[in-house]
Amino acid sequence: MDKLAINITFDENNQIRVLEADKCRESENLKGECMDFLKKIVTFNDNVEQLIVILDEQAKKIEEQKLKAVGARNRIEGEEDNCRKKEQELKTLINERKMELGRLISEHESLKKIEQEQKNLIDKLSNNEAS
Repeated sequence: MDKLAINITFDENNQIRVLEADKCRESENLKGECMDFLKKIVTFNDNVEQLIVILDEQAKKIEEQKLKAVGARNRIEGEEDNCRKKEQELKTLINERKMELGRLISEHESLKKIEQEQKNLIDKLSNNEAS
């Protein structure tokens, strides 16, 4: 069987060490670096969680604004439709009024013609009686 070379030493604090002093220092340094790395990872994780919370809040605000924008767009489109409908109704009303005006003008001219004919007839009858 192979013999294992175990080197037992005492450190500055008179504690028994199985590792050599330089390897023990390297292990302690590595342990310290690992603890620092772990702290940085924990800090990073906390920062990421805070960022996620902030992004979630912003996403909610963005969705609310999107819904408001969609609602506003729908209202505007509805208003545009209402304006077009109202414009069409007004055009129809204008056309109806123009037709009525044309009819009334024709009726007025016809009545003026009849009035003139009646005046002429009255004048003619008055002249016949006077003669």
